[in-house]
Amino acid sequence: MKKYCWIFLLACSANAGYAQQPNPLQIPDTLSGSNIYLNVASDSTQFLAGAKTKTYGINQAYLAPTLMLDRGDFVQLHVTNGLADTTTMHWHGLHVAAADDGGPHTPIAPGTTWAPDFTVLDEASTYWYHPHLHEHTAEQVYYGAAGMIIVHDSIEQALGLPHTYGVDDFPMIIQDKSFDSLSNQLIYEAISDTMMINGTLNPFLRVPAQMVRFRFLNASNQRVYNLGFPIGVSFMIASDGGLLEQPLAVTRILLAPGERVEIVVDFSGITNNLPLISFNSEMGQGISGGPFGPGGGPGNPLDGTDAPVCEFRIGPPTANPVTSLPANLRTYNIPPVQNAARTRVKDFDVDVAGFPFYINGLVYDHDYINDTMRLGDIEIWEVHNNTDVAHPLHIHDVQFHVIAFNGNFVPGHLRGRKDVLLTQPGDTIRFVTRFEDFADAHTPYMYHCHNLFHEDGGMMGQFLVIDSVLSGHEDSLNLAFGAQLRFFPNPTSGMLFLEDFNKDPERVTSIEVVDMQGRKLALLAIDPNRARHTIDLGACPAGMYLLHLRHKAGGHTFKRVTKQ
Repeated sequence: MKKYCWIFLLACSANAGYAQQPNPLQIPDTLSGSNIYLNVASDSTQFLAGAKTKTYGINQAYLAPTLMLDRGDFVQLHVTNGLADTTTMHWHGLHVAAADDGGPHTPIAPGTTWAPDFTVLDEASTYWYHPHLHEHTAEQVYYGAAGMIIVHDSIEQALGLPHTYGVDDFPMIIQDKSFDSLSNQLIYEAISDTMMINGTLNPFLRVPAQMVRFRFLNASNQRVYNLGFPIGVSFMIASDGGLLEQPLAVTRILLAPGERVEIVVDFSGITNNLPLISFNSEMGQGISGGPFGPGGGPGNPLDGTDAPVCEFRIGPPTANPVTSLPANLRTYNIPPVQNAARTRVKDFDVDVAGFPFYINGLVYDHDYINDTMRLGDIEIWEVHNNTDVAHPLHIHDVQFHVIAFNGNFVPGHLRGRKDVLLTQPGDTIRFVTRFEDFADAHTPYMYHCHNLFHEDGGMMGQFLVIDSVLSGHEDSLNLAFGAQLRFFPNPTSGMLFLEDFNKDPERVTSIEVVDMQGRKLALLAIDPNRARHTIDLGACPAGMYLLHLRHKAGGHTFKRVTKQ
């Protein structure tokens, strides 16, 4: 087998049926400023000769502009849903309040605008944004509603790294797609047969003969990539949530869905064109697209093979090239493990039928809070993958540090700040994190498999961060609030009845009626000594509503109701 080195990119059409001339890699436009306007809409894109392909995009026909943010900036985003379906918008990796996070509890109805605002608290790194509507995340991302976020800060700027966007600092959004050979339309499926980068099929990129930085994002629904070059060594400088302590020499990086990584490649002294390869033949047990994992079916040209991704064409250096990297990039601030308030165990399992996948024996329930964290607490999570396939775990709100990998030392590429962690079959991985800055007793954050088909199938949980503790012990808040609640009739023409058979402290004390744009319509006081209550929705127009039920114990429940 040929030996290659690494770097990320993906685009070349691996399916011979779609073979075409090389195309210059498209570099997304950028957006910045204190007010950023994003319009999610359906469109069409000329990927192949002949008919255009129906796609989704944000401010463009496919994919989205790169958001350029500086740490410490205050920004308001205005997200307008121009789709025919409800959507959300999640700022993947950013540390923001739960109400601004854009998870399933913050839907954006067609024709409406959601306007979250927040201060950028994150370290310099590469993040991304995409819809997060339960059961529709994979579909909306697959059709193109996704974009990159780049955050800069003063520490990174002082290091002298390559940083000129589109010159020596390039975004690389890697995806796999399948096309209908008769109509050129996308075939929506878990794992596909054609690679692209930044929406470009069979791409090439002209790069200067000097050190060049690449920001890789795996925006595929399920496929994992194992990227490398045929010669030389590259240097990994950043993981999901920020810089590593020192540049790490690498020849391969395994990139799971949702993960990001930044590398620097030295093209000086290279005179020939240099291909990027995804070494799918080298991937381990249970990894999607590898020789021993879920694939795209018989004949998929990407599965288990070493597939070309992109070609780099070397040109003259710029006027002021970066020619070296600093020996040290930063110092980690790992939360002290000895101060951890608790250890949470997360077991990945699967139904006897082979699907769905579970976290701690449960599938996602929009109305059930799986975990409750106390503001400021340090926690250790221990993840066990008991299935025969790999799962990339993603946690909203926080970045974490891996502290143990199958009982051994942590590999170098996992020693940075992470928000996505690829767990392979049989893995036991421990990491530590701190829940700080934001508390919300009503809106939860998510944790889930970032294989988006697994996520949409229910491999997801949710947690609250609270700023008070009941009786000094978190377990009493970690109940299945609402387990003994009954609503009827649902749908309703106006009058909705609630029967509350819970005992103290799970009894409901108030109900907030919220529309699907997040507007609070009414707050109803409830007598906790009564078991039956009447909720009058007669003045509300027909549609779907969320009822936020608050309990005496400080917990909450979400219930969806439909007014006819």
